[in-house]
Amino acid sequence: MSLNHTFKPSDYEFPRLYIRGRGSGEYMVVDLERRAYRLTRSPPPGGVALGLAPYEAGWGVVFDPVEARVARDFAVVLPWAGGRALYVRAGTPVMLVEAAGRHVNLVAREGSRVRARNVLAYVVTGRGDTRTVRAGVEGVVVYIAWDAGAPHERYAYLIASPADVEELEPEPGG
Repeated sequence: MSLNHTFKPSDYEFPRLYIRGRGSGEYMVVDLERRAYRLTRSPPPGGVALGLAPYEAGWGVVFDPVEARVARDFAVVLPWAGGRALYVRAGTPVMLVEAAGRHVNLVAREGSRVRARNVLAYVVTGRGDTRTVRAGVEGVVVYIAWDAGAPHERYAYLIASPADVEELEPEPGG
């Protein structure tokens, strides 16, 4: 096994979450025909615009746990992927996979394409046992939520079908 990895600062940045219908000081304007987006300080008159939201609390807005569907259009910008964004429309069915325990080591992250047997995380239980959390479904990890107030580490992966995820590139200079 080689440990000759190279890392760049963007590998350690959090993704940014934009939600349709949310007011903010920063907006993402989406052009689905060109599969591109640009960021602005004010919402445009018409068109698709999503407001910047706190990543940690966003899943309560974008996910409907009863229907297992996306409640509002949202986009997640991936700094480690050159600013590429994953755009998911309201009504998209998603699979929720939980990884919870005394310690959770995430393996897959937003933007990862997974198959049913792919490992999402390793979990150390309260008894000190190690458990493996697998995707259980084929798709794209579109969002990872975590419960900061839980007594143990708790993460929830939202996985959507690749056909339901639009990959957007940032416009040059945008």
